[in-house]
Amino acid sequence: MVGARVIAEHVSRSYGQAAVLDDVSFVVEPGELVAVTGPSGAGKTTLLQLIGSLDRPTGGRILVDDVSVGELSHPAEFRRKTVGFVFQLHYLLPALSALDNTELPLVAARVPRRERIERASELLAKVGLDDRARARPAELSGGERQRVAIARALAGRPRLVLADEPTGSLDSAASHKIWELLSEICAHDGTTVIVASHDVTLAEHTDTSLRLPDGHLVPASQEQLAADGLA
Repeated sequence: MVGARVIAEHVSRSYGQAAVLDDVSFVVEPGELVAVTGPSGAGKTTLLQLIGSLDRPTGGRILVDDVSVGELSHPAEFRRKTVGFVFQLHYLLPALSALDNTELPLVAARVPRRERIERASELLAKVGLDDRARARPAELSGGERQRVAIARALAGRPRLVLADEPTGSLDSAASHKIWELLSEICAHDGTTVIVASHDVTLAEHTDTSLRLPDGHLVPASQEQLAADGLA
């Protein structure tokens, strides 16, 4: 599997009079693990939503494998086939177990049940939750729920993973396990991963950093990363 190539061309996003992103341009190559850094409110989440076709730019365009995602007629189909999301809020279905929640993308893709269970079980083991597979979200800690959400995002073997603060509610040991997993899918599966995070260990795990201090993209020097608490 080859990861997706992502290109942003002079992307802007405004909500009324408030400009969240202004003239943002970059290229992410297939298989890269890229960090989007910057303070809260800088536009990191908005940028991920634009890349994943959950929102549309007010200026410029974003291409994923030469497809302008802001102009898609059926963005849900694009998301199902190409993108795995990890949201700040886990959005797990409360009536389903951790295993069932992890399986959901495979149900939508009509993968046979035995294969779904094998894949979901494998991913829960990789995030350290193989012993919690039958637990429902209410029986899991916040960090455990986030790890289930990460496993779910990877279930369909997406070519592009967009992760918004994926380790925000995890301790250092669990965070390290998640970074190992994200690095592994880049190195071995060729998946492209774009992460927005304040994790202090972020810089040592990623190939490239895109810094958005105030909706503008600037070079991410070590001094600037340190100012954000990321180096």
